[in-house]
Amino acid sequence: MKAKQKAKVKSSLPSFTRGKQQQSASDRKRRLILALIVGIFGFLLYSNTFSHGYVLDDFSAVKENNIVRQGIHAIPEIFKTSYREGYLSVKDGLYRPLSLATFAIEWNYFPDKPGISHFVNVVLYGITGFLLFLILCKFFCPPQPSQREGATRVISSPLGRSGWAGEVIAFITSLLFIVHPLHVEVVANIKSRDEILCFLFVICSFLFVFRFLESSKKRFLFFGMSTYFLSLLSKETSITFLALLPLSLHFFSSVSIKKNISITSFFLVMAIIYLLIRHSVLQGAMANEGVSVADNVIAGAKTFSTHMGTAFYILGLYVLKLIFPHPLSYDYSFNQIPIVSMGDIFSIASLLFYVVIGSYVAFVLYRTFKRSPHNLLYKGEVQPILAFGVLFFLITIFLFSNLALIIGTSMGDRLIYFPSLGFCICVAVLFCSSPKGSNDIRSFALSRRDPFGTGRGVILFIVISLFAYKTYSRNADWKDNYTLYSHDVTVVPNSVKAHYYLGLELVKVSADAEQDTEKRKKIYEEGIRELEKAVKILPAFSGAHTEMGVAYYKMKNYGKAIENYNKAAELKPSDAITLNNIGSVYFEWGKYPEAKEKFQQALQIDPRFVDAHMNLGSVCGTMKDYNNAIASFNNVIYYAPDNANAYFFIAITYQNMGDKANADKYFQIAQKMNPKLKR
Repeated sequence: MKAKQKAKVKSSLPSFTRGKQQQSASDRKRRLILALIVGIFGFLLYSNTFSHGYVLDDFSAVKENNIVRQGIHAIPEIFKTSYREGYLSVKDGLYRPLSLATFAIEWNYFPDKPGISHFVNVVLYGITGFLLFLILCKFFCPPQPSQREGATRVISSPLGRSGWAGEVIAFITSLLFIVHPLHVEVVANIKSRDEILCFLFVICSFLFVFRFLESSKKRFLFFGMSTYFLSLLSKETSITFLALLPLSLHFFSSVSIKKNISITSFFLVMAIIYLLIRHSVLQGAMANEGVSVADNVIAGAKTFSTHMGTAFYILGLYVLKLIFPHPLSYDYSFNQIPIVSMGDIFSIASLLFYVVIGSYVAFVLYRTFKRSPHNLLYKGEVQPILAFGVLFFLITIFLFSNLALIIGTSMGDRLIYFPSLGFCICVAVLFCSSPKGSNDIRSFALSRRDPFGTGRGVILFIVISLFAYKTYSRNADWKDNYTLYSHDVTVVPNSVKAHYYLGLELVKVSADAEQDTEKRKKIYEEGIRELEKAVKILPAFSGAHTEMGVAYYKMKNYGKAIENYNKAAELKPSDAITLNNIGSVYFEWGKYPEAKEKFQQALQIDPRFVDAHMNLGSVCGTMKDYNNAIASFNNVIYYAPDNANAYFFIAITYQNMGDKANADKYFQIAQKMNPKLKR
């Protein structure tokens, strides 16, 4: 009898375990398939960017970045320099080495091949969609609370008894996120890989932390800390993870407050290490120092009321863009967004919206601290998920709100990349909630048996289809600078920068590429018209006057060139480049004393300005002031030892002085450095 009993126990135990394993394996397979659908959809959606070129900041981050162009050998230097130091040659207050390191690797093996970089961006975006769905399943599909201590946690009981409701919310959220048209600037702009990597590594950190909670294996905590550090090296935005992590643990796990704080503290240490490295590299340089009104309209707000009013006006625009992402632009600078006071109706409505959603999350936080949100999720209540979505949105958008700190731009589609996830979570939850006004999500359905559910399914399909179409078609605008600028200037006709960049592109790129003299002249004139529109919007915009000076100089209209350059110098007296340009015009005009004076003024402002030293040497040589000419060319060599032209012009100067020995000596050095230089 005892033997029979033993046999019965033996045969029943494996059956129970096997059932759980089969169910768990089935869940994993289903989730992997859904994650692949999201990831592949994201990849295909941006596949039409592979033939695109460099656009906007791609030039400063890749093509014209002297450090990145050195390839993999420059990676150690990348981690020791600021973000734009390879382009500006000075520290710019930003430290984002990881994306630059990836650009250096690509340039090393595929130099000047933007298609490769676009492909990498799209692959990373597809991986983001894949992993995003998996972490949202971790969040929204909590294990069923164990009925006895020590029992195995059942991972296949998502959000109540529905068995799949949490996965549906995760899937809808991921799809909405991956197709959202506001992300085009992030994916289609190579430079914005810093955004993609930052977000991707934050997702990885979440995944590793929750894997650590499931397995108690410390290596997953270490992996989470490592990926978080990588996200910080990608972009500073991930500092918000220090607030998002404890909130995710509070809402979507059963860990105690003490353990929550303990886990978060490990990531705080990583953030401190990053900040110390950042401070050491930047040596006190500050980002967004001296923001101009041309870049951020709030810089022109003269009172607290206009500052706050305009900031909430922009925050309201972000919400509208998330709901209805049309039309889109790469730029929203002065005066596309007006300066308004807190008495503006739209600003008041925006403020009330943020107060309402802020009050809601405060209520949910109070409620969940009294009652486990983990258990609320299992019972099918949506409040923890909705509150987390709202908090995710509020925390991540605060960095770009201009409320506490005026950032380098008024508004940008790329800035909403992180916050858009919170928005997508909220939309998915509200979409799936019961139509009866209940908090219980278990009654929702998307089946033919539920007419309302079927209607919602159709609405969801239409929204995702429209978003996907908008994204795919918007990609085409990012083909190159001219395509983007000429399109978006019609979308934001009051933007000073939109007209400025189109004028700049016409004057410095399109016209120079045109061989026909008459056509080139017409392009210059078109560029000048755009720059004049920029000046009309913001008369104090020195950059537009400078570029009009360039255009007139190239058209050999030296009088108009000097007029515009002088206006630029009047608006920005400390700009050495403008003074050097004025000197160049005078030199071409044959007014050598005036040219010499301007080059000297430029060097008083920036003694390391190589072009000004070279130009001063040239004008001194032309005026037969040979000793000062040689001194100027030697200054070029001092600041730029690899400049072969400086040696070449020293040789010419010695030749003009009748010093054949020195002339031959410097000609040999110049030709050794650059064989194309001929006597």
